[in-house]
Amino acid sequence: MLELEISWSGQSTHLRLEDGEHGVGRAHDNAVQIPDARVSKYHAKVRVQGDQLFVLDLGSTNGTEVDGNAVGREEVEVPSQSSVRFAGATLRRRSAGANTTTTNAFFGQEEVSSKLSYNVSQGYTDAARDRIVELSSGLFELLASDQDAGIIEESACKFVSDIVAADRVVLLEDEGEATSLHPRARWTRTGDKDAPLRLSSSIVGQVLRQRDAVLVANPLDDPRFGGHQSIVDLNLRSAMAAPLFDNERVRGILYVDTASAVVQYTKEDLQVLTATANAVAVKLRNLSLEREMKTAARIQQAMLPKGLHPPEGYELEAHQVMCRSVGGDLYHCLPRSDGHLFLSLGDVAGKGMPAALAMGAAIVLIGLLAEIGGELEELVQHLHRQLFRSLTAEQFLTLFLGELDGATGRLRYVNAGHEPPLLIRPDGTLGELEITGMPVAMLEDLPITAAEVTLNPGDLLAVFSDGIPEATTDGEVFMGLEPVQEILVAQRDKPLAEIRQALVARVVEFLRGEPNSDDVTLMLLRRSPA
Repeated sequence: MLELEISWSGQSTHLRLEDGEHGVGRAHDNAVQIPDARVSKYHAKVRVQGDQLFVLDLGSTNGTEVDGNAVGREEVEVPSQSSVRFAGATLRRRSAGANTTTTNAFFGQEEVSSKLSYNVSQGYTDAARDRIVELSSGLFELLASDQDAGIIEESACKFVSDIVAADRVVLLEDEGEATSLHPRARWTRTGDKDAPLRLSSSIVGQVLRQRDAVLVANPLDDPRFGGHQSIVDLNLRSAMAAPLFDNERVRGILYVDTASAVVQYTKEDLQVLTATANAVAVKLRNLSLEREMKTAARIQQAMLPKGLHPPEGYELEAHQVMCRSVGGDLYHCLPRSDGHLFLSLGDVAGKGMPAALAMGAAIVLIGLLAEIGGELEELVQHLHRQLFRSLTAEQFLTLFLGELDGATGRLRYVNAGHEPPLLIRPDGTLGELEITGMPVAMLEDLPITAAEVTLNPGDLLAVFSDGIPEATTDGEVFMGLEPVQEILVAQRDKPLAEIRQALVARVVEFLRGEPNSDDVTLMLLRRSPA
């Protein structure tokens, strides 16, 4: 038998479940009956086996979760410290005297039950909707701010103090999933932001566990609350708390209270607070993502070559611009132990963070393989096998990989589905380096074929990603190869930096001020004239 507790809409029920299966839902014949509209009539089943608890979903409308992870029709075990959520209800093991919140010690430890619980799935009243519309301009101004997170958090507290009568407004936020809450910002009527902060642990805990906003009205007059020390000390008359839910997880809480006897928070106040908290949470999540993307961009840039060191008698120039903070294009240039130069330029399918992670894996592997020696075909096969196992099914890598013997100008290369590089001879003759095979990591079995070309004195080789010829503003009209070929032929004798600038300027001109539609990467290699 297990001692359990189930909570919904501010109510809690103590359960004793014997070994065996038990139905969960709204219907009266369920062993665990939950009279909540969000819960299906026959929502789920739980099974008790000694001190073990198992759960499965019965195809409910709003789903079943264990610690935020969705449960399907296959039974899963519920760890002893975990909770099960059936839409708006939460089931957990009962532990006498234990506090189940994951918050820090600055919360008071009394047990408090809320008088009103609210979830956005219940919808807004007409009065609350009208107030939210009235506040929309101020809320938009807050969310459109380009200030950092700290200022946004302080502004959010001030904004709440303007829309509800409050003595204190506190914003609590964690530092990532499964971390404790910390007060990040507060507003007080007295202006004393350094005063000791004491909040109800069970109000905070309920918000975290159930993702519901809660309201406690008249706590001093309610026999359930009047004796709790923190409420007595603060002379609290009304309090509310709403989750900072960013559409993925609860990242914190927006808490409001007052000691004024003439202020009584209402259901509409709670709904307005909830709408505000949700909007602020999404803003904070976006700021967090921006910080993470900037960090990722710095890491990705650090993976690219710090300098280009061509063999004697050669010039080398490279350029890269991502269409987002991070991307999937890569290039590498490094000498091998035999004195040959290893050149690579590739493009991972997709954009953004998934492509950037694949790019990072690819560039590290290319660097390692260049150092260990071996024939070009063998190295590409190693790279393919590693990436095929590591990348997702929809990801692959188009790649030009070449090995240059500087003394002879002999360039052996593999072009795995990449944009054909252009070779311009001193007399202006234009040629292409052929594609030798399929992209890396696209199919499990990848035949690898190498080709060869000789760079003679004065020859210019241009290797680039498809972000150049496929530059577009509407997805229908593309810049094409012709402007690239014209610039390379016309300016083949100019310094490589000038040729690079001309190509990049041509892309910018074609886009007419619009951002790049794809990552742009370019590598220019020229053998000096005799």
